[in-house]
Amino acid sequence: MKGRIIKNQNGYFSIYGESGNLHLCRSRGRLKRVTDILVGDVVEYELPSLSEAAITKVYPRHSLLHRPPVANVDLLVLTSAVKSPDINRYTLDKMILLGEDAGIPILICLNKSDLDPDRAEELRHDYEKAGYPVICTSVPNRAGLDLLFTAMEGHIISFSGPSGVGKSSLLNALLGTDRLLSGSVSSRTGRGKNTTRHAELIPFGNDSFLMDTPGYTSLALDSVLPENIGFLFREFQQYMGQCRFRDCHHLNEPECAVRDAVSRGDIVLSRYQSYCQMLNEIKEKKPRY
Repeated sequence: MKGRIIKNQNGYFSIYGESGNLHLCRSRGRLKRVTDILVGDVVEYELPSLSEAAITKVYPRHSLLHRPPVANVDLLVLTSAVKSPDINRYTLDKMILLGEDAGIPILICLNKSDLDPDRAEELRHDYEKAGYPVICTSVPNRAGLDLLFTAMEGHIISFSGPSGVGKSSLLNALLGTDRLLSGSVSSRTGRGKNTTRHAELIPFGNDSFLMDTPGYTSLALDSVLPENIGFLFREFQQYMGQCRFRDCHHLNEPECAVRDAVSRGDIVLSRYQSYCQMLNEIKEKKPRY
């Protein structure tokens, strides 16, 4: 039989079968020794009548996220709050970069848009200009929820974003349930309190699964090479090869097509500033020989 791993609890896997049935299984034999089975994997499994069910095969993955480890995601919904907590553009831009590096399509969700509609519209404009679809949402008045649900149908979705931006509340509203815990924002730090404790795919709609990932405020760029970072900024790509120097890093070099585009307003300044900050962060961590 064939199914998808939706949860892993200490080596016991919950498998969502083709008929919608749930089975608790584990891997066995050689497969257990050589395969790192992840939530999101599509597997073959057996249900012997007199022994424990077992996974016998793991199908090839088309994508892989590392935080948290999850396979076969085909839409990454990057969620930030417009306010409470205030949006951190650098964190959002880091999430976008890592999504681009993983080769997974990205949708930006700007939540709590009712708290500052003008700011929400400004952010929407900037990220659409960078080449990304954006949906502004608000749980209290259900703004944007129908659009978000339609965009997610038929996909394996990972919701990602800092704690406190309202991911769990959004998912509860979309699912029509209080299955996921909703957190609040700390009055002392101004940051969200993390409420999601583990990675789990939740079936919804037609052949769709979604995951609310644990919140975070910092992201490692260990897997990104400094020479590749410019290609992971979608709005930079049309200017690649137009700079005076072939190895231009788009920092202080003369006749840089990327910086010229920033000065004309064709590239949003905050996105370019995030690029510079990320490039410096990667260079500082690069081993020196």
